[in-house]
Amino acid sequence: MRALLLIVALVCTAAAQVGSAPLITVVDENGVAVPSAWISLEAPPQLPIRCQTDHTGRCQFPNLAPGQYQLRIEKEGFYALQQPAVEITRSSNIEVAISHLQEVHETVDVHESPLAIDPAQVAAQETISGLDVIDIVYPGTHDYRNVLNFIPGVVQDQFGQPHIAGAQTYQTQTQLDGFNVTQPANGQLLVHVSADAFRSIQVEPSREPAESGKGSAGVLHLNTGIGDDHYRFFATNFIPSIQNKHGWRFNQFLPRFTTSGPILKQRIWYYNAFEGEYNNLVYTALPIDQDSDYIWRIGNLSKVQTNITSRNILTSSFLINYLHDQYAFLSPQSPQQTNPQDVETAYISSVKDQHYFNSGELLETGLAFSQYNLRLTPYGTAPYQITPSTAFGNYYLNQHTSATRWQGLANLYLSPHYWHGRHDFKVGTDLDRLSYDAELNRQPISFFTAQVSAQEPADICFTAPQDKCIRYSTFTAALPHEQTNNEFSAYVEDRWSVTDRLLIEPGIRFDWDSIVHEGAFSPRLAGTYVLDNSGNTKLSAGIGLVYDATPLFLIARPFAGSREDIFFATDPNCTTANCVIPTGPFTTTFSINNNTLEPPRFLNWSLGLEKKLPRAVYLKAEFLRRHGTNGFVYDTRNSTATGDFILRNTREDHYDAFQITLRHNFRDTYTIMGSYTHSRARTNQALDFNVDNPVLSSQQPGPYPWDTPNRFLSWGYLPFFSLPVFHKFELAYSMEARTGFPFSLLNDQHALIGKPGAERFPNYFSLNVQLEKKFHLFHNYWALRGGFDNITGRCNPYVVNNVIDPFHLAPTFAACQGRAFTSRIRLLARK
Repeated sequence: MRALLLIVALVCTAAAQVGSAPLITVVDENGVAVPSAWISLEAPPQLPIRCQTDHTGRCQFPNLAPGQYQLRIEKEGFYALQQPAVEITRSSNIEVAISHLQEVHETVDVHESPLAIDPAQVAAQETISGLDVIDIVYPGTHDYRNVLNFIPGVVQDQFGQPHIAGAQTYQTQTQLDGFNVTQPANGQLLVHVSADAFRSIQVEPSREPAESGKGSAGVLHLNTGIGDDHYRFFATNFIPSIQNKHGWRFNQFLPRFTTSGPILKQRIWYYNAFEGEYNNLVYTALPIDQDSDYIWRIGNLSKVQTNITSRNILTSSFLINYLHDQYAFLSPQSPQQTNPQDVETAYISSVKDQHYFNSGELLETGLAFSQYNLRLTPYGTAPYQITPSTAFGNYYLNQHTSATRWQGLANLYLSPHYWHGRHDFKVGTDLDRLSYDAELNRQPISFFTAQVSAQEPADICFTAPQDKCIRYSTFTAALPHEQTNNEFSAYVEDRWSVTDRLLIEPGIRFDWDSIVHEGAFSPRLAGTYVLDNSGNTKLSAGIGLVYDATPLFLIARPFAGSREDIFFATDPNCTTANCVIPTGPFTTTFSINNNTLEPPRFLNWSLGLEKKLPRAVYLKAEFLRRHGTNGFVYDTRNSTATGDFILRNTREDHYDAFQITLRHNFRDTYTIMGSYTHSRARTNQALDFNVDNPVLSSQQPGPYPWDTPNRFLSWGYLPFFSLPVFHKFELAYSMEARTGFPFSLLNDQHALIGKPGAERFPNYFSLNVQLEKKFHLFHNYWALRGGFDNITGRCNPYVVNNVIDPFHLAPTFAACQGRAFTSRIRLLARK
């Protein structure tokens, strides 16, 4: 059992007070306390006695009779521990270490903790383990953000951004190992971490505790690993691939290398996860010499954990990302030279200290810094010209932005108190300093009719004849500007275990920032009730107020400059040579009055049911409602298409969803999951007006662009078949079927036709299937897989020409995600 890192230390303290309760503490292989682990003590023929560990990993058994017991400890994401004979006295103090799941079992006699209903899990939560991230088949497995799409309740849009519970990305707070890593200005999920680095990814869209705030759609937790007392080396996709699009050419090179181990055994450990990408994206709808976008990217996560003492643990990390995209935004409607070069960097560092007190308290403090830089550089100064089907010239925007966040946090877990049950109190605070710098330079944009098929002179719209011109947009200079914000948050919450079957979690949170200047209290109340003694049926419910963080990109919009538009229309009654009538200019500006702003407010409530069905099939059903008021939106005073757009608190969001999920784990780490979600994500003001958005319309209600009323998901990792020589194979698959995303129709002047989101992409269906063979070679463990993304070959377009004119009477779709053969090789070494 040594290889399992299961250490049982029995200390009988003679100086303990008479009648003191036996104490069992559960830690992981690095000495970190494991909360919410189930401890079972059994001495047949008596019934088992169960207890769930608190935040310090402790469980007390006040009425336990001295004797010999069979000890079993289980927690999802860990190997189960079982000791057949443990002697316990009234003053016993036992510490037990359990190990996280590994992709390769250390010994043959270990077993994963079985899937179980956790009565202490109050928040609506969907979890995929680090092994799931590796096992699930999905397009673009080098980017973990793509696997988020296979978590029920998470929808990935055409730009790769996740939307949880129907919300905008910035309405979800993303935490990397407990620290906020959402982009400080626009709230997007831009951080890259190697897909091999995760221990788990968790989504909590509702019933989240008071500790979680600044996001009405909940929290996305990204939890990464750390080394242990064994040296490990993983390598993935270290062989490049080729493709046959417009001839044979280089395709991808997506290497990942992970190393971990001890710096000083049982005291200091390191972890390093490197990822790289070189990608040649080919669009066959473009000419052969202009059909490729070249992307290369690197990222590296380094972590060190130091156990200063057994009760004081210090963890530090540093993450760096670099991206170089040769022709960002390349598509069949946007040839190479009309796109900018995109260079992005991100730096994220953190340090966290955990101190466990003898009396049972835990103090957690941390400091983090993150910085995101973006530079878009056009390839020249040729006039930027757009037709309904293509573009000419060079990109109009030269952009350089930088966004930073300093974050300091402190959380104090108090020792349990008993009054009509057990109370686990927790208090904490969070201080943030955010800043956003932007330098923006724009050149004019000319909008032409579909008859234009080549670059035109820059001044053609002001020389006769003007029948090719539709619209001409110019921009004022954007002044250099730094936008800052200071945020303060504090909370207190209680986990009140009224009985073994009833848990209530009340809490209250306070948020304040220096832009809105208005403090907001958000009370929360949630709970669970186990319906039967076997623990196989659980009801959950909760309601709470949640306030969104103030998005800096909206606050800084007035400093991005203004736009003037001149429109050209043909007089149908004209009989002369030049029948084009110019109108304008019409000016579009943006303004803000901080004194009138209020924090966006959401009332979220949800109901949940979990049930263990026969054959260890677990059912989870959730109903969630999010109703938001005081949302930020830009609109004119008279709801006109142009003019002065003012930031107001007039947006209302509505999201309703019913979700049902079935999951079955069996035979080692094999899993199969299926879910269906019926949802509705709408708002009363659906348009996002900004100086770079040419759409003309008054504010109108409509669905969000990622609204999918019906959505089916399924994925699994299953045993397949055996052959005489090759022996066992595994089958990995994933499937998504959903309603197509909504989009809007525009005329040739980019004025909205009809309602926002009135049209939809075709219904989406994709089935991804791969076979995997795991084997030993050269004293190492290997895994080789291959198969097809979108094996049915269904055309799932993600680009639409939505401009309607006399030459283009209906929307047309392009850039299909067709069938693609993919493969992966993994090397796993341990010393």
